[in-house]
Amino acid sequence: MVADDAIPSIVARDERPTPREGADAIISAIAASARDALSRATVAPRDIVAAACSSPGPLDHVTGVVHETPNLVGFRDIRLADRLAESLGTKVFVDRDTCMAAVAEGLVGAARGSKDFVYVTVSTGIGGGIVSGGRMLRGATNTAGEIGHWPVGFQPDPTRAADDDIPRCNCGSFGCVEAFAAGSKIAEHFGAKTAGEVYAAAERGDARAKGIIIRAERALANLAVGLVNALNPSVIVVGGSVTEHQPSHVLEPMRAAIAARAFKAPAAAVRLVPAALGPDVGMHGAVLEARERAAGRGDWFL
Repeated sequence: MVADDAIPSIVARDERPTPREGADAIISAIAASARDALSRATVAPRDIVAAACSSPGPLDHVTGVVHETPNLVGFRDIRLADRLAESLGTKVFVDRDTCMAAVAEGLVGAARGSKDFVYVTVSTGIGGGIVSGGRMLRGATNTAGEIGHWPVGFQPDPTRAADDDIPRCNCGSFGCVEAFAAGSKIAEHFGAKTAGEVYAAAERGDARAKGIIIRAERALANLAVGLVNALNPSVIVVGGSVTEHQPSHVLEPMRAAIAARAFKAPAAAVRLVPAALGPDVGMHGAVLEARERAAGRGDWFL
């Protein structure tokens, strides 16, 4: 890894809703947002050496092609990097959002200096990035790090199907940690608009809300034990909006489970810490990934 202790400064930003009309509209909106941010920062496009864009996957981070994103209409085999580069007039790098967040936390955040760490985001969904031996794990099909779909639950009664009374996940499987503990799923299980409403109801003593929260905590606890035993990281960095707002329901059950149930040697070696870069971790990661790849220093996370 090549580290620079300086956290990137955000000098301008632009936020806008994601269009639902298809890939062309989404790409046009991204380009327009970038141009608007450049204008606010009084920076000319010709002065930009490189840019980066995060995207849901699966995708090819080397070619910048997004293969398919179930939650974005019309995104199938889209040359996102090339099309943004044509629109903006500069080199554009594309990567998964969680990988960019892991790059940021590894270079300037809570995992700085570590060669073996896991970044976990607990937010609307659950995802992550894994760095082992100083390299980002990508896997044979570039999907390594999808820890939101780590199975943590099944029906223990052998006379019933394994998925009976077990939450289904949007991926099509059942028992995934995301199906239990993602903010969107917590809200869905309670019939609320947001996870915050469920946590508030649990605080008021609502029994059903408390049950949903306890179940989410147990799922995250099982995930933490699995990560420690299987990957032996020195740091687990946990971010995301649910973590930021409900640390006692995310960080504490994960820490307690590691101490009580993980193998002793890796449990003693790991620290589970909150993310250092907050909700802007993705933007920091995009800036850092663009900088490192443009300078030829991105081998560790490619």
